[in-house]
Amino acid sequence: MSIKKYNDYHYERIDVNKLSPRFNEIISKFDSSKSVEEQSDLIREVDKVFSEYSTYQAIAHLNFARDTKSKETKAESEYYDKIDPSMSEFSTRFAKVVVSSKYRDELVREWGRQYFNLLEMELKTFDPKIKEMLIEESKLKNEYTVLLASAKIPFKGETYNLTGLGPFHTDLDRGTRKSSYKARFSFFEENSKKLDNLYDQLVKLRHRMALELGYKNYIPLGYLKMSRSDYDAKAVAGYREQIVKHVVPLAGKLYQQRKDILNLEKLYFYDGINFPEGNPKPEGTPDELVAAAQKMYHELSSETGEFFDRMVNEKLLDLVNRKGKAGGGFCTSFPDYERPYIFANFNGTDHDVTVLTHEAGHAFQCYSSRKQQLVTYLWPTMESAEIHSMSMEFITWPWMERFFGDQAEKFRYMHMVNAVLFLPYGACVDHFQHWVYSNPDATPAGRKERWSELEKLYLPHRDYDDMSFPKSGGVWQGQLHIYQCPFYYIDYTLAQVCAMQFWIKFDQDHDAAWKDYYRLCKAGGSRPFSELVELAGLTSPFEEGTLKNVVGTIKNWFDGINVSDL
Repeated sequence: MSIKKYNDYHYERIDVNKLSPRFNEIISKFDSSKSVEEQSDLIREVDKVFSEYSTYQAIAHLNFARDTKSKETKAESEYYDKIDPSMSEFSTRFAKVVVSSKYRDELVREWGRQYFNLLEMELKTFDPKIKEMLIEESKLKNEYTVLLASAKIPFKGETYNLTGLGPFHTDLDRGTRKSSYKARFSFFEENSKKLDNLYDQLVKLRHRMALELGYKNYIPLGYLKMSRSDYDAKAVAGYREQIVKHVVPLAGKLYQQRKDILNLEKLYFYDGINFPEGNPKPEGTPDELVAAAQKMYHELSSETGEFFDRMVNEKLLDLVNRKGKAGGGFCTSFPDYERPYIFANFNGTDHDVTVLTHEAGHAFQCYSSRKQQLVTYLWPTMESAEIHSMSMEFITWPWMERFFGDQAEKFRYMHMVNAVLFLPYGACVDHFQHWVYSNPDATPAGRKERWSELEKLYLPHRDYDDMSFPKSGGVWQGQLHIYQCPFYYIDYTLAQVCAMQFWIKFDQDHDAAWKDYYRLCKAGGSRPFSELVELAGLTSPFEEGTLKNVVGTIKNWFDGINVSDL
């Protein structure tokens, strides 16, 4: 049998008009059913419809990301954006009859408590009366994507997009680093009004949606949309305080160490390298990096070896940066084919290796949970999903010599430094969004002012030198999550703290730690965050003492490193 590759996947537009009578029939049957077996069969039927829908939608969105200049891919992506609210409406109508089923207890036993958690949260986030607003939100988010992808930044006689400019930000020459950031910020400054206006429209639109659904503001709605069933804004605020208390002081020491290593009198924002000779760069072409990753995953475990072979052989990787391609990196999936897909933009920096570990962590989790009984359980909620990816970055540490040669120890040092420094930044992004949605009528200038204040709390060591755009509080406008996925950012920090625990576990007992990790991957999204953390043998980041203990172990690791030997 020939191997089915990505380009062989069937794609079509789902016709919502044809689906509508079918859903009416399913809902009617469910309502009048006389047995739990019949209701379970209908749950399976609906799951099959949404598996197919998710597959075609993922193909449409991926093809657009691969070529944002194509009218055809744009039209398909927009089509799925347009019908998404109708599909949400179908899903909500079905959720209503499922949660009020007379056989609810039996259904919970068969399908799991998390299925009902997710349905109940879904019911609280959608009503047909906000359908048009959701379509408008999609349009505004797309405008942001297209605006950033359209960047043509002149630099040193060439023209770059935002991703292509990336390597210059970590150049050996300080002047190049500074001028590349100036070039980057000039794009944002030139588009400042557009960016302000887009965000202002998004914030006000989301606030209107929240009011329409009966919420005081967007925060509780945002949490429900993120499927957070086991913690709230208060728990997150307490967690942010722990970051200020335990992580910010360590970050300060690491910035001081960087200043000494680089032999600089003053450290500026553009000094994002860890060594005077620059950050370690991977050795080899994109194809050679993929081959090294393939060998590594075979040595890590039989499960990862089989998985990565399929990714390569079935052409489920698009890794090289090119014009017209959307920025960033992500992992998507096609439930009908039981396959994930990794999208990235290699640019010759250490980030290329991180993609092969981080996005592969997502993809491996998705591949491991492909046999879960519901498409809903294929992926966990966001903060849980990042545990697999960030942990994989640490799990693969022993193989870094394959990518970086004698620079591997430098890479590991840099990786841990960046992991620690990221936590306060992530908390800052989160705190900012809580403020934004608590104050929806704030002006664009007011938002920038508030960002600058929060930087002083979480990132007191940041100094933008003479760069007016970030100095005036605009740097967050390049953080796509803030526009695209409100409140999706603290998740990365929660997962980072869990990943750091896996780093500790793998150092202590590799085989036992792998069993915990693989168990977590196979569980997919069948449980909420706190239960998945427990299943993996980790302690919750919200728990008093977790951050203190993790940061303590990391501090000891740093103390044991002689930086001059790196």
